[in-house]
Amino acid sequence: MTAPSSVRPTAASEADSRPPIAMIAMDLDGTILEAGEMIRPEVIAALGELAARGVRCVTATGRRADFQRDLFARYGMDMASTGIIQALIGDEREIFLGTGDRYEPHASWNDALRARWVDLFPIAWGLMEEARDEAAARGWEVGFLQPPDVAYERGLPTLVCEDASQGSSLCLWVQEQIDQRDLPLATNRNIRLVQAFDAQAGKGPALAEMARALGIPNEQVLAIGDSSNDYTMLDPRFNHGFRTATPANAEEELKQLVRAGNGYVASAEAGLGTVETIGALTFIDSRR
Repeated sequence: MTAPSSVRPTAASEADSRPPIAMIAMDLDGTILEAGEMIRPEVIAALGELAARGVRCVTATGRRADFQRDLFARYGMDMASTGIIQALIGDEREIFLGTGDRYEPHASWNDALRARWVDLFPIAWGLMEEARDEAAARGWEVGFLQPPDVAYERGLPTLVCEDASQGSSLCLWVQEQIDQRDLPLATNRNIRLVQAFDAQAGKGPALAEMARALGIPNEQVLAIGDSSNDYTMLDPRFNHGFRTATPANAEEELKQLVRAGNGYVASAEAGLGTVETIGALTFIDSRR
């Protein structure tokens, strides 16, 4: 599907009316990571050129930091090799900043998250148990993705629904409970996964803190994602002020949110959509 021209700022006058992009933050799965955990060479080349021009390339994903370190080392994109990927957000909340040849935890942020989570986890886990029971009452087969100890460590109690439609409905139910009880939690959906987490965490707040730590204004951050768990960094209603984009494989609702924020909706999917976005918004030749 081709994005409307209104979200394709290819004219120099339109692009020059805003400050240049200084950091590009990318989700992994469905954004730069293809099926089979593969990163296209076109993506590596485009990000390498951005990094060479001084644009910081970072991630914002639910994947663990250890997975990311191994992934980028395998593709020669980590701090110990080319340094293309200069910082990581893992588990949708924790920040790791590139220093020398490694990624170091952003201790002040990460430690505060973990301290809050000690008290929040029982509340979040209990809510998701109620959500599982609600699903059962509807005749749905829904279960936890991970046991409590793993969910605690990652900060993401997660239910697995049978399909995205069930996931969407159950996520709405969880949000209603959060609102009615005024819980300090948030919820999101990643296709058929429904998650509960610290309301002060999530990709959007973590990315805003990363930008602050690196001295980059939010309006010079480009956030790219493709799924519902990217809402907190792509939805303009969260008021982070990021520039936003999404590949063609994104859910239609997410595309509408990106368009509403004057963001860019690529005509290509996944990694090629990210390369297209880089070419359109940073004027790198994405055809190479």
